[in-house]
Amino acid sequence: MAELSRIGEEQKTWYPWPITRLESILQKVLYSDRGYEHVYALRKNIAYNLQYIEFQDQIIQEIKLSSVIYTQTIKTIVLVGCSIIESLLHFLLIVNGNHTKTDWSEKITFKGNQKKLDGEVVRVDTVIYKKLPEEQLKHMSFDAMIKCAKSKHVFGSNKEIYEKLESLRNLRNKVHLQVINNPNDTDWNTFNNSDLSDICKVLYAVFTSSLFEVTEKQEQCFRYLRRNFVA
Repeated sequence: MAELSRIGEEQKTWYPWPITRLESILQKVLYSDRGYEHVYALRKNIAYNLQYIEFQDQIIQEIKLSSVIYTQTIKTIVLVGCSIIESLLHFLLIVNGNHTKTDWSEKITFKGNQKKLDGEVVRVDTVIYKKLPEEQLKHMSFDAMIKCAKSKHVFGSNKEIYEKLESLRNLRNKVHLQVINNPNDTDWNTFNNSDLSDICKVLYAVFTSSLFEVTEKQEQCFRYLRRNFVA
């Protein structure tokens, strides 16, 4: 098997932006006393994954990869990027009071008898719910979060962000390798440079937006994303 080789001959030392630098940016939004539990851990996890995306991008830039490994690297960046956006949305929807809540919890389900309806066998179950002493957060899918964020302008009024997120959401499901819709539904046929461009555009737009109010120096932490932009 051939060894991996660099694209360029220059052997300069490289390292992604340090976690402390990324955290200093995230801390502008992700800080305690905003009604969100475990903010510290969330901020750390987002910083770790932002650094990992930069590392994966550097691999694309410097290493001569086979088409399969190149595509899998794009997949990794897309999936990790979506998880970053999803976790950020989770935080913002909660602290802004926009996350779905419920004051009911399922207590027990009674299974009904089978019967025929329109030629099909059906069953009607009875679900008993109990009233909670106070409202609790209700699970929101990534799709529901994106729709809510779009209606509330959580990431601003830039429609392109939400349009790209809706497209990327479908790709995020490719984390489940067994979910296959047709004989050619493979990673290699699914992920491409356009998807890489989309997630990089979303990440850059979000982290350099008025939400984080980055300085010109802080913007440099995300500037590498721009080299993956395609029209």
